[in-house]
Amino acid sequence: MNKKAELNEEKLARQEVSSIPSGESVLAELGIEPATLKLITPKWKRTQYRAVINWITKYKPQPDSPTLEQLRGCLEAFHHLCAVDAWEKAANLIRRGVPVINSTDPINSSENIYLEEALHNQLGDFGYYREQINLCSQILGKFNDEVDDICFNSLGLAHSALGNYQKAIECHQQQLAIATEPESQEIALTNLGNIYGSLGEYQVAIDLYQQALAISITISHEKGQAKILGNLGVIHRLQGDYEPASEYHRQQLEIVYKIGDRKGIANALENLGIVYYFLRDYQKAAENMQGSLSITMQLGNRRNEASTLGSLGNVYFALQNNSLAWDLYQQQLELSREIGYLEGEKAALGNLGVVCNSTEQYETAIKYYERGLAIARNIGDRQGESYALSNLGNTYTYLEQYETAIEYHKQSLGIAAGIGDKWAAGAAIHNLSDAYRLLKKFDLATLLGMRSLYIFACIQSPEVETAMMTLSKIALEIGIDEYAELIEEQLHVIEQEERGEQAVAGLRKLLFEN
Repeated sequence: MNKKAELNEEKLARQEVSSIPSGESVLAELGIEPATLKLITPKWKRTQYRAVINWITKYKPQPDSPTLEQLRGCLEAFHHLCAVDAWEKAANLIRRGVPVINSTDPINSSENIYLEEALHNQLGDFGYYREQINLCSQILGKFNDEVDDICFNSLGLAHSALGNYQKAIECHQQQLAIATEPESQEIALTNLGNIYGSLGEYQVAIDLYQQALAISITISHEKGQAKILGNLGVIHRLQGDYEPASEYHRQQLEIVYKIGDRKGIANALENLGIVYYFLRDYQKAAENMQGSLSITMQLGNRRNEASTLGSLGNVYFALQNNSLAWDLYQQQLELSREIGYLEGEKAALGNLGVVCNSTEQYETAIKYYERGLAIARNIGDRQGESYALSNLGNTYTYLEQYETAIEYHKQSLGIAAGIGDKWAAGAAIHNLSDAYRLLKKFDLATLLGMRSLYIFACIQSPEVETAMMTLSKIALEIGIDEYAELIEEQLHVIEQEERGEQAVAGLRKLLFEN
């Protein structure tokens, strides 16, 4: 969903490996002449420029070094330019794509040069969000509105990826406020829609996407239209509305085929595959994801390849082909580590933990989840931390260590509430309800079960069914009379809240008319 990247994508994607710029040509583009270095005064400024020249021309990372090390030369040069207030040169430097070797395989080396996005976006693509924030914060407000637009966009994307949703919203709102070009407005609105979608504010997200879509249609930006249609499909899928979701993705696919956007085709196919996965049409899900994976591998986009391997693994896990799912998750893990894609590594560890849980290898699952949790904390991914804690809580529930499970779910809830992630908060509350049910603390289990049902109903999440199932289990254990009494108490509490009467009417229909 990284929209801003496309401003540089078409130009940079056409560059051949043979035309990767030399350090000297980069210096020439920046207007830095090594021969005139001695003319720069005072001496401290000359020292900074010497450092820029050395980092750009002499820094040669090993091909198998971590991605961040391959970006290090330009990052260090950028910081030295900022130290002498050379803001225009610094801005031009971070808008370049840095060659990144994702493999030491000489046969496929032409597919392993990652040069299609600018440096400020590459940091985000590979999960280096703190470095992305540091880079953009240094130059924000120092040069011109065009650069500020880029920086607000990258800052918003980084904060969103880290689960800092309020900061992300502020960044994209500021981006929208200074945007003079319709395409920039479209991008800001789309990114705001993405955040509200992550927060479970689906109608707000849809409204923002519709505004962005109107702009893209007005300016005939077909690539933008396709991406927004894809996002609308995702929102409908998150709400369990699979038919409209698939229709949006088909429209997305039609446009990207028309304009020959192979990266967009891969994205649309994966989106369709995910919808078929939730419709339990696993054959079509696998076909679409395989098509997506094939294109992604041809393009050499190894980050997306890792993500699609995980999605395909989910399909085979649903088909109870644990062996194949495990192999795909392992490929996802190995590839993510190879390219330094921290988010992909975290996701793969979580997927492997799920497989272990399904085969009752709970101690092994815990090890995978703990490693994923460590990565989430290391990169500051609050949402990822919340999900990892939730997985750990569920595993300890399987082990019948309910008090430990409750502690993990409470931690997960605290983070979810702090970042405003309503779905994650609802899930944590539901998990707490189930743990208390198993501890025979039915009053508390019912209270939390009703609260999770209320949250899921408000955001129109399919997890309403899961919450209803847990409440039904409580009813079976304590008897319908006591259960009805507890339910009425919680309905009365909800009724006192803002718009509570309308919510209670909907909950009564769910509880007593189904």
